[in-house]
Amino acid sequence: MIRHLVGAESGRTDRVTAVIIPMDGATRIPVRRGIDVQLWDREQQQARPIRLIRNLDGQAALLNEEADQEFTFRIGTERSYYRGPLLTTFNPAVDGTAHVVALERRPDAPFDDVATLVRGVVVRPDPVDAGKTVPVDGSKVSVSGAEITGHQFPVTTDRRGSFALIVNIRRPGPDETPTVEARLRFEKDGAPSRTLDVTLTHGRTHVLSAPVDLEGNGPVRFTHE
Repeated sequence: MIRHLVGAESGRTDRVTAVIIPMDGATRIPVRRGIDVQLWDREQQQARPIRLIRNLDGQAALLNEEADQEFTFRIGTERSYYRGPLLTTFNPAVDGTAHVVALERRPDAPFDDVATLVRGVVVRPDPVDAGKTVPVDGSKVSVSGAEITGHQFPVTTDRRGSFALIVNIRRPGPDETPTVEARLRFEKDGAPSRTLDVTLTHGRTHVLSAPVDLEGNGPVRFTHE
């Protein structure tokens, strides 16, 4: 992380007030490229004219400001595969100098570094045209299960209702089955929550064969089943 004291020109020493650390929410790996961080004015809805210092790990530091106040930062994701932009507000004197911002990959992001993935679409009945469905934007999708390990980062559907959920499953041993039982949960404010009991295989991309209707109750299988 950027240190609390930074050497600058002419022997001057700058004091680090706050550090923003963009991080992939699922893998917990720092995001080094494609993210823009600005000090933000919430009232004017624009960037404040204060430059942040970046390091090679993608961390952004605010220097030489009084720490005991609230700062708002805009995390710009337009040049990346992460959802956003995001606003985060904190008081460094109360919450600490370093502030981690967990970023969520969009469904169209590359997932080559991920062992196990679940893809699908979430819908709900069309309130205007009976018998049809419409995609659900902003539905939270999460996973749980006895064999699901480590940090699990929920995702949200995009405007098409699409999602891509990374699942952390312990790598099976030579004599162990690669499959585990899990439960997918779908939640959206103002709509019923929905769960699906599924069997997941370590190292596979699982694609739901039909949309998940938040007001439905029938099973939805994967395309490989």
